[in-house]
Amino acid sequence: MVAELSAAPLTMADGTILMPVVITPLGPDGTYFNPGGGYTYFDVAVLRGRWRPDKHVEWELSARIQGDPARSTRGMDEASIAALADGRLLIVMRGSNDKKPELPGRRWAAYSSDQGKTWTEPTSWTYAGGEEFYSPATSSLLLQHSSGRLFWLGNISPHNPTGNAPRYPFVIGEVDRRTGLLRKDTVRVVDDRGPQESEFLQLSNFAAREDRETGEIVLHMCRLFERSTGAARDWTSDAYVYHIPIR
Repeated sequence: MVAELSAAPLTMADGTILMPVVITPLGPDGTYFNPGGGYTYFDVAVLRGRWRPDKHVEWELSARIQGDPARSTRGMDEASIAALADGRLLIVMRGSNDKKPELPGRRWAAYSSDQGKTWTEPTSWTYAGGEEFYSPATSSLLLQHSSGRLFWLGNISPHNPTGNAPRYPFVIGEVDRRTGLLRKDTVRVVDDRGPQESEFLQLSNFAAREDRETGEIVLHMCRLFERSTGAARDWTSDAYVYHIPIR
């Protein structure tokens, strides 16, 4: 299946369409395979599409990107794809430490040098200097800007998350298009939990695009549970639009 709006398709120069997908794996006995013991378990792959003369798209499936269940209990999920300066492809994925909070909650990355047919083993996605950071099990987005710069939008935690939480703050940062790593000096907070707001606040499921006239990044997001009190959850939310200037 396609996981979240972060799985936006990427069109290559030769017209090949790349669409990240997640796969529910089966074990040797033909039943659902969940070696990590978390809420769900997925592999990531990329559908490669080419237009045929009859105006249909012919699809082929890439090799799977499979996580290590000892490091991400729910496998790989909610992938976002982008092209790097040297022609390689970068895919950034959601991991999880669900049911094993002693594991570090990380974002995961893999690379392809053959237009998405095969991928490297997923590794912890880091800052450009090699420093690791914490990130909860949430979707994120790689956004190619018309200036040629590549941005990442998602959640970075100041401390180790527990599964999906906390889903704040929400940040944006620039990706080094040579290495495919996140530049720490560019990361800035777009929104965060206020001192009187619920600890259950979620700044996560979102969509983002570049405004063609201004060049700013326009983020659409709900502040889910912002009106919740105590353990009660209010599943309604206003719809917010954030305008993020690109300097």
